[in-house]
Amino acid sequence: MKVGISINRQQGATIIVVMLVLLMITVVGVLSIQTAMTTSNIAANAQVGQLSSQTADTPINQIFIEDVIKQTNLSSIIGKALKDNETELGREYVFCYRPQSSVRFGSVMSMAVQRLQTDGTAELLEGSTDNYCDLSEDFGSARQGVVTQIAIKIPVDISKELPPLALLARATNVSGGQTIPEGIAEQKRVRVTTTAVMPSFAKDLTVAQACMKTYLNDDTDADIKGKMTVAQCLANLGVPVNSQMQEFNLQTFLKMVKEPT
Repeated sequence: MKVGISINRQQGATIIVVMLVLLMITVVGVLSIQTAMTTSNIAANAQVGQLSSQTADTPINQIFIEDVIKQTNLSSIIGKALKDNETELGREYVFCYRPQSSVRFGSVMSMAVQRLQTDGTAELLEGSTDNYCDLSEDFGSARQGVVTQIAIKIPVDISKELPPLALLARATNVSGGQTIPEGIAEQKRVRVTTTAVMPSFAKDLTVAQACMKTYLNDDTDADIKGKMTVAQCLANLGVPVNSQMQEFNLQTFLKMVKEPT
């Protein structure tokens, strides 16, 4: 009996096996690269988020620890905002966080006052456009990674978190409108919004820069709810941005230190 063996068939089978092995190695390699890229992107996003969050929180902490007397005098933005609110409601006071600047933090010398127009954009009322953050140079640290813009606003809505009459002066006769100068004499709300931006991710820095001065930073009040903000404008451009908001309740206390004569 003769057994015939085809050498050509054996060689063809070997080529198929080798190609299958190469295909499996290629698939495993591609999956490994994709996994590595995904992990790298997740780590980068986490780092970007943490950095922008910390930078956005820094100016709020500075306002929190700074002397309230200095913050509320008329040379400071908060003081001017409180004073203007007696006659002009809904204004937003914007300035840039510039730690290396010779101008004092929160000074009226560094502010741009704006309000919402009917077309949804911001109208500059006072100050200069130079007081908005410049995404090419106004970095908050030597890393030159994040630029932070700050907006001060006196809320015009009624806070749902405060009980009824919570902002009324203590010992006030509601029916007669008389206030006894004892304890808390006055309370005022101040809302601070910070917008931290990472300009290096902007495809077109000029377009991103336009967001900084075209829209409001705070859209919390009911009459402007849903309007375009600086943060939303930048996010639509694919620029990493972190916006934080903190509301302060300023209380004025009266204390008798000397008996009247």
